[in-house]
Amino acid sequence: MASAITSTTSNGIVTISIDRAPVNALPPDDWAALSSLVDAASADLDARAVVINGGIGRFCAGADIRVLTEPSDDPAMMLTIVGTACAAIRSCRVPVIAAIDGPSHGGGLELALACDVRIASPKATFSASGVNMGLVASVQSLVHVVGDTRARLMLFTGERFDAKLAEEWSLITLVDDNPHAAAYAIAETIAKKAPLAIEANKTALHAASSLSNEDHAALMTELFGELAGTADHQEAINAFLEKRPRSFNRK
Repeated sequence: MASAITSTTSNGIVTISIDRAPVNALPPDDWAALSSLVDAASADLDARAVVINGGIGRFCAGADIRVLTEPSDDPAMMLTIVGTACAAIRSCRVPVIAAIDGPSHGGGLELALACDVRIASPKATFSASGVNMGLVASVQSLVHVVGDTRARLMLFTGERFDAKLAEEWSLITLVDDNPHAAAYAIAETIAKKAPLAIEANKTALHAASSLSNEDHAALMTELFGELAGTADHQEAINAFLEKRPRSFNRK
């Protein structure tokens, strides 16, 4: 069976598309393909942003349940392979934007939570559905994004939450009737900024929850000092003084 995960690149924006009807429930091979494509985007120094696009009326309904019915020597295999894909997104060199136009459940919720920016349509829904299958998932990522109290409600009930509430809880960045167009508009804006500064900001954000205040301040000082010596920083100054558009080259 052909992979449901494909990738295209245009003007520095990498689009990773998920296309497995009807709801993008993914078997292990597709999760592995997603990991590989994110890693490839991260390694491409011409890439400026990644958009994960689940298509019209969809995002990702998590793991293909049929896989869970098959005998396995590793009962936690599905959790591990979804976790690997999400780790690739979190460590990706450039920002990753999710365009969510439908169910984001189970592993799909975990996928969305791993992205840096999450744009959802009003018809998107979100569910920590592990408990509905007698399983556990998404605990740390939910607590990190929505806080302990709200995470408990989602994790204990397995209920579906709509986009409006998800936005109020900061589970998503914003609601837009056309999440795909909104995601690409954000990606285009990011692509015009100084690439090394974008990468440094993502590094600092990724480290924020794991470092002490002192260690994070030291990291910020190191990153700032490195960026201050770049040609892109000098270009930003020159363009400002000369009242012209900036032209960055990742140098």
